[in-house]
Amino acid sequence: MGVASLSVEQRASNGFEFLNLCGPENWRERIHLDLLDIDHGHFCVLGQVYSDEGLDEGYEYALVELDFDRNWDSNDDLVFYGFYSLGNEDSPALTAAWRSLLLGETEPAKAPVVNDEDQVKEGQCGYQSAYGLPWSEYCTFPKGEDMTFCPGHERDYYEQYGRRP
Repeated sequence: MGVASLSVEQRASNGFEFLNLCGPENWRERIHLDLLDIDHGHFCVLGQVYSDEGLDEGYEYALVELDFDRNWDSNDDLVFYGFYSLGNEDSPALTAAWRSLLLGETEPAKAPVVNDEDQVKEGQCGYQSAYGLPWSEYCTFPKGEDMTFCPGHERDYYEQYGRRP
Protein backbone atom coordinates (compact mmCIF):
# COMPACT_ATOMS: atom_id res chain seq x y z
CA MET A 1 0.00 0.00 0.00
CA GLY A 2 1.64 3.23 -1.10
CA VAL A 3 1.14 6.82 -0.03
CA ALA A 4 -1.02 7.48 -3.10
CA SER A 5 -3.64 5.09 -1.73
CA LEU A 6 -4.04 7.08 1.51
CA SER A 7 -6.92 9.56 1.64
CA VAL A 8 -6.24 13.27 2.11
CA GLU A 9 -7.79 12.95 5.58
CA GLN A 10 -5.38 10.16 6.55
CA ARG A 11 -2.39 12.09 5.23
CA ALA A 12 -3.36 15.33 6.99
CA SER A 13 -3.98 13.35 10.18
CA ASN A 14 -0.52 11.79 9.91
CA GLY A 15 1.03 15.26 9.59
CA PHE A 16 -1.05 16.64 12.45
CA GLU A 17 0.16 13.90 14.79
CA PHE A 18 3.73 14.23 13.49
CA LEU A 19 3.78 17.95 14.32
CA ASN A 20 2.25 17.22 17.74
CA LEU A 21 5.25 14.95 18.40
CA CYS A 22 8.06 16.73 16.55
CA GLY A 23 6.95 20.29 15.83
CA PRO A 24 7.13 23.42 17.96
CA GLU A 25 4.90 23.37 21.01
CA ASN A 26 2.65 26.14 19.67
CA TRP A 27 2.63 25.00 16.04
CA ARG A 28 -1.17 25.19 15.65
CA GLU A 29 -1.24 28.81 16.83
CA ARG A 30 1.18 29.79 14.05
CA ILE A 31 -1.20 28.81 11.24
CA HIS A 32 -3.50 31.41 9.70
CA LEU A 33 -6.37 29.34 8.31
CA ASP A 34 -7.52 32.06 5.92
CA LEU A 35 -4.11 31.89 4.19
CA LEU A 36 -3.68 28.12 4.29
CA ASP A 37 -2.68 26.74 0.87
CA ILE A 38 -0.90 23.38 0.81
CA ASP A 39 0.78 24.13 -2.55
CA HIS A 40 2.34 27.46 -1.57
CA GLY A 41 5.67 27.48 0.29
CA HIS A 42 4.76 30.53 2.39
CA PHE A 43 1.19 29.52 3.18
CA CYS A 44 1.35 25.73 3.54
CA VAL A 45 1.38 24.13 6.98
CA LEU A 46 5.17 23.87 7.25
CA GLY A 47 5.72 27.28 5.66
CA GLN A 48 3.52 28.96 8.25
CA VAL A 49 4.69 26.96 11.25
CA TYR A 50 8.36 27.62 10.55
CA SER A 51 8.17 31.13 9.05
CA ASP A 52 8.85 32.64 12.49
CA GLU A 53 12.41 31.37 12.26
CA GLY A 54 13.41 34.56 10.41
CA LEU A 55 13.65 32.99 6.98
CA ASP A 56 11.81 34.03 3.85
CA GLU A 57 10.90 30.43 3.17
CA GLY A 58 9.75 28.63 6.33
CA TYR A 59 8.99 25.53 4.27
CA GLU A 60 12.66 25.00 3.36
CA TYR A 61 13.71 25.55 6.96
CA ALA A 62 11.12 23.00 8.11
CA LEU A 63 12.47 20.37 5.72
CA VAL A 64 15.88 20.63 7.34
CA GLU A 65 14.60 21.09 10.91
CA LEU A 66 12.33 18.03 10.66
CA ASP A 67 14.98 15.98 8.86
CA PHE A 68 13.13 15.79 5.55
CA ASP A 69 16.14 17.27 3.73
CA ARG A 70 17.43 13.79 2.91
CA ASN A 71 14.37 13.26 0.70
CA TRP A 72 14.80 16.05 -1.84
CA ASP A 73 14.53 13.51 -4.67
CA SER A 74 11.48 11.75 -3.22
CA ASN A 75 8.40 13.42 -1.78
CA ASP A 76 6.89 10.23 -0.35
CA ASP A 77 7.43 11.24 3.28
CA LEU A 78 6.06 14.73 2.65
CA VAL A 79 3.01 13.27 0.88
CA PHE A 80 2.52 10.69 3.66
CA TYR A 81 2.34 13.47 6.24
CA GLY A 82 0.08 15.66 4.10
CA PHE A 83 2.71 18.38 3.77
CA TYR A 84 2.81 17.99 -0.01
CA SER A 85 0.00 17.22 -2.43
CA LEU A 86 -0.11 14.51 -5.07
CA GLY A 87 -1.07 17.09 -7.70
CA ASN A 88 -3.39 19.95 -8.56
CA GLU A 89 -6.57 17.90 -8.15
CA ASP A 90 -5.43 16.70 -4.69
CA SER A 91 -4.41 20.10 -3.33
CA PRO A 92 -7.80 21.70 -2.49
CA ALA A 93 -9.00 18.54 -0.73
CA LEU A 94 -5.76 18.24 1.26
CA THR A 95 -5.95 21.91 2.27
CA ALA A 96 -9.58 21.36 3.36
CA ALA A 97 -8.59 18.27 5.40
CA TRP A 98 -5.91 20.29 7.23
CA ARG A 99 -8.35 23.14 7.83
CA SER A 100 -10.92 20.71 9.26
CA LEU A 101 -8.36 19.24 11.68
CA LEU A 102 -7.11 22.65 12.77
CA LEU A 103 -10.64 23.91 13.38
CA GLY A 104 -11.39 20.83 15.47
CA GLU A 105 -14.15 19.71 13.11
CA THR A 106 -12.47 16.32 12.76
CA GLU A 107 -10.12 14.46 15.07
CA PRO A 108 -6.82 12.98 13.96
CA ALA A 109 -6.80 9.23 13.47
CA LYS A 110 -5.43 7.25 16.42
CA ALA A 111 -2.49 6.03 14.35
CA PRO A 112 -1.20 6.49 10.82
CA VAL A 113 -2.44 3.94 8.31
CA VAL A 114 0.21 2.58 5.99
CA ASN A 115 0.28 -1.21 5.85
CA ASP A 116 -2.31 -3.96 5.96
CA GLU A 117 -2.65 -5.63 9.33
CA ASP A 118 -2.05 -9.05 7.76
CA GLN A 119 1.40 -9.15 9.34
CA VAL A 120 -0.06 -9.01 12.87
CA LYS A 121 -1.07 -12.37 14.32
CA GLU A 122 -4.05 -12.95 16.56
CA GLY A 123 -3.31 -12.01 20.16
CA GLN A 124 -0.72 -9.39 19.20
CA CYS A 125 -1.08 -5.67 19.80
CA GLY A 126 -1.33 -4.42 16.21
CA TYR A 127 -0.92 -0.76 17.20
CA GLN A 128 1.15 1.04 14.63
CA SER A 129 4.44 2.21 16.10
CA ALA A 130 6.87 4.90 15.03
CA TYR A 131 10.10 3.42 13.73
CA GLY A 132 11.58 6.31 11.77
CA LEU A 133 9.81 7.94 8.86
CA PRO A 134 7.14 7.14 7.93
CA TRP A 135 5.36 5.08 10.56
CA SER A 136 5.18 1.74 8.89
CA GLU A 137 5.33 -1.10 11.37
CA TYR A 138 2.71 -2.61 13.64
CA CYS A 139 3.55 -3.57 17.20
CA THR A 140 3.66 -7.35 17.58
CA PHE A 141 3.89 -7.55 21.38
CA PRO A 142 1.19 -9.70 23.01
CA LYS A 143 -2.03 -7.95 24.02
CA GLY A 144 -2.67 -7.63 27.72
CA GLU A 145 -5.58 -9.54 29.21
CA ASP A 146 -8.85 -7.76 28.35
CA MET A 147 -6.85 -5.09 26.47
CA THR A 148 -7.12 -3.86 22.90
CA PHE A 149 -3.35 -3.27 22.66
CA CYS A 150 -0.22 -4.31 24.55
CA PRO A 151 0.07 -2.68 28.00
CA GLY A 152 2.46 0.02 26.71
CA HIS A 153 0.26 1.11 23.82
CA GLU A 154 -2.89 0.81 25.93
CA ARG A 155 -1.32 3.30 28.36
CA ASP A 156 -0.10 5.56 25.53
CA TYR A 157 -3.55 5.59 23.96
CA TYR A 158 -5.18 6.49 27.27
CA GLU A 159 -2.67 9.29 27.94
CA GLN A 160 -3.17 10.73 24.46
CA TYR A 161 -6.95 10.48 24.21
CA GLY A 162 -8.05 10.34 27.86
CA ARG A 163 -10.09 7.19 27.31
CA ARG A 164 -9.58 3.50 26.74
CA PRO A 165 -9.58 2.26 23.14
